[in-house]
Amino acid sequence: MAHNRPQHILELSSEQQRRFLDSFDHVYSDIDGVVYSMETNVPNGSQAYKALESAGKQITFVTNNSVRTVNGTVKRLGQANLQVQPHQIWHPAQTLVYYLQSIKFDGLIYTMASPQFKTVLRNAGYQLIDGPNHFIEDTYEDLLLHIFDKQPVKAVVIDLDFNMTATKLLRAQFYLRQPDCLFLIGATDRLLPIGKGIKLIGPGNFASILVEASGKEATVMGKPGRVLGDMLNRKHNVSDPSRVLMIGDMLAQDVHFGQLCGFQTLLVLSGGCTLDQLHAETCPQHLPNYYADSVADFIQLFANVATKAHF
Repeated sequence: MAHNRPQHILELSSEQQRRFLDSFDHVYSDIDGVVYSMETNVPNGSQAYKALESAGKQITFVTNNSVRTVNGTVKRLGQANLQVQPHQIWHPAQTLVYYLQSIKFDGLIYTMASPQFKTVLRNAGYQLIDGPNHFIEDTYEDLLLHIFDKQPVKAVVIDLDFNMTATKLLRAQFYLRQPDCLFLIGATDRLLPIGKGIKLIGPGNFASILVEASGKEATVMGKPGRVLGDMLNRKHNVSDPSRVLMIGDMLAQDVHFGQLCGFQTLLVLSGGCTLDQLHAETCPQHLPNYYADSVADFIQLFANVATKAHF
């Protein structure tokens, strides 16, 4: 999809605002930084989603956060005054199960991920191993003892692991030496915004280490992976991707995902990206079609269009 510099949705002309609202039927929306940030809700965010639903837009929440379960996400959205059904939530662990089923995968999986992520895989019937989860002595002998392994691992999966260690990455590198071993990534976020001015190292950095060390390209299950986009479109019978609006707060994950899948993209400045960062962005794949201060700008947008319609 061709791009000019992104426009703020409230700075569009009256006719452009109307055409924008008429141009999409389905909304894929990120959650963290868009609906809420940690324990703080985005002001008036819930009213914005309710306005979109009242206008006939279907809404699916697409997050890279597999640490919070689907039911936990539904509960947290409820605390933000949004009543959402479990089928409206998608995260990388669900996509991974969908992908493994689609390729009829049968084998042992080495996982570096949260307990919640692993539970989704186990509940789907997959056999997992992980670790080592204990202290390794500072000797090559002890290190190699815990890296080299003869178990028939057929896939390595990496997502957010709060107990990530160098030893786990080295073991993953060992498994990936096998030509038939799949390399699968959940979340690709390189930085995780957790508060104003505070960003933690994300799983994308660890995944990049394995890409370089193994020489293998990985298949991405979260944003900006094409597997996720294809799965969502099939589930929601999307025949024209350009009539989907992707809303997110991250350029490299949300906007790039939307661009890759042929969606329209809206960046909100309520989370991981500032206006200065947006203006400084030069990668075409990271430039959204539109931007807004937050999803709450939809409330004013609908009011503007309704007022214009009465004249």
